[in-house]
Amino acid sequence: MIETPIAATEGVSRRRDRTWGWTVGLIGAAAGLGSAAVAIFVEGANAYQSSPYPPFFTTRRLLTYDVFLVLLVAVGALFGVAALGLARRSRFPRSDAVGAGLLGTILMLLGSGLLVMRLIAVIRGA
Repeated sequence: MIETPIAATEGVSRRRDRTWGWTVGLIGAAAGLGSAAVAIFVEGANAYQSSPYPPFFTTRRLLTYDVFLVLLVAVGALFGVAALGLARRSRFPRSDAVGAGLLGTILMLLGSGLLVMRLIAVIRGA
């Protein structure tokens, strides 16, 4: 088997890079704002309170906020799996796989980071 390297410009589309950039930015911002909206309007958090975490984080029951964060992680994982498929099947695999992978990573990091913070708050019980 002979391997031949490809050019750095193969599999890349500037238009798709730009589209993925805007998509990732808008969905990431929407996820952050959605998280804040669920915390404030559903769980009753004070938007102006400054502390390591809001008081509802110490509640020892399943909250709507927890369900939102788990769904955020699940959607991020789906985008991560889609990135693998796009790397194999897309017309522009480098652009599409990086875009979907980046979106999945951002959603999973946001959701899991907040879930871990909530778990720590529940354990500490402050």
